[in-house]
Amino acid sequence: MRLLQHPSIFLARGLARSSRGGESGFARTLSLTTLSITLSLAVMLLAVSIILGFRGQVRSFAFSQTGHISLSGYGASWRDSNSPLYISDPFLQYLRHSPGVRSVMPLIQEAGLIKTEESFDGISLYGVDSSFHSSYFDEQLRQGRLPKLQGSEQPEIALPSHLASSLGYKLGDKVRIYFMGDKMRVRAFQLVGIYESAGLELSPALCPLVTLQRLRKWDEHSYSRLLIMLERPDEAPEVLDRLVRELEQRPELIGGERYGLNLGQELQPELFSWLAVLDTNVYALLALMLLVGGFSMITGLVILVLDKSRQIGILKALGSKDSTLRLSLLLLSGRIIVKGLFWGNLLALSLCLLQQHYHIIRLNPANYFTDAVPIQLDLLLWLGINLGTLVLILAMILIPTRLVGRIRPAESMRID
Repeated sequence: MRLLQHPSIFLARGLARSSRGGESGFARTLSLTTLSITLSLAVMLLAVSIILGFRGQVRSFAFSQTGHISLSGYGASWRDSNSPLYISDPFLQYLRHSPGVRSVMPLIQEAGLIKTEESFDGISLYGVDSSFHSSYFDEQLRQGRLPKLQGSEQPEIALPSHLASSLGYKLGDKVRIYFMGDKMRVRAFQLVGIYESAGLELSPALCPLVTLQRLRKWDEHSYSRLLIMLERPDEAPEVLDRLVRELEQRPELIGGERYGLNLGQELQPELFSWLAVLDTNVYALLALMLLVGGFSMITGLVILVLDKSRQIGILKALGSKDSTLRLSLLLLSGRIIVKGLFWGNLLALSLCLLQQHYHIIRLNPANYFTDAVPIQLDLLLWLGINLGTLVLILAMILIPTRLVGRIRPAESMRID
């Protein structure tokens, strides 16, 4: 109760009540200050949500191709490895039970030619087994289902949407793919799924691993490479270093094979460099919006002091201390900031939900890896931005509150 009766709180409430008269210049100034903070915060929250959406979309696509860690033949290119990579059962089980590893997915990749009576196109196939689990393909599935990877009479296939659309394929169609080599071979697949590729030419088709093993005449322990998915992707460098050290101490797991271990970021540096550029732009935008909100609050506070200089002079003449008056200004400023934060959060959340559900803003997938602006909401990050904005703007107005110390009661109360 004593805190609620503090003079600074009483004065701040009085100043707030005096600002409710919508016709006064003081009231209009505070409204504009609130609007400025609202828009600044909304821009910051939208920017962070969009960059998180882009980051999640691009990382999900990139790691669906390489894994968080990729194991392939030493010196081989991950995009077009044609040499068999022998993986023994003990080595595979060692990788799957290593700390921090969520799953290890063997993969065979093969290039082919997909042809209809009217058209043809190149295609990249990923042969995978029952251990293959990718959130990217699960989330992007638009029609049907992912193929059964064993036990079906005819091998099944899932196509990227841009290929299915350009060649006119529909669920249930028979898909013939031609493979080049010493002699041309053809395999027929049943189309059971179509996933959204957003026009990405790198998007592969998924089919059973055993089909490509038979095509290449490889044994059941031979693959193109392994995708190693981790529980915590950000710890990939540490996990990679530990795997290298442990494998050096256990040569019996490797035998005579020569393996190469690489981070997913190392295999597709262009994607992650693009994300780094986006991060830099967002940091600059956050700093700019904080400055806009802070200077708007400083301007409003200066106008407040000038507008209320006579009242402040009277209060000082009645014995009010500068510290009490400064605290009341800070409390009023905090009230304005919190009001702006509330409306800023409401505006940003509404726009984010609209974009998430209705994809209002579209993009060229050839440039952005997605056909609409992606949104990812992070409650803790939003809370941090709100608290940071409140604290930093309050810190910026500490100096302007010293203006009350320059007001002299005799001068401010002089009758013109």
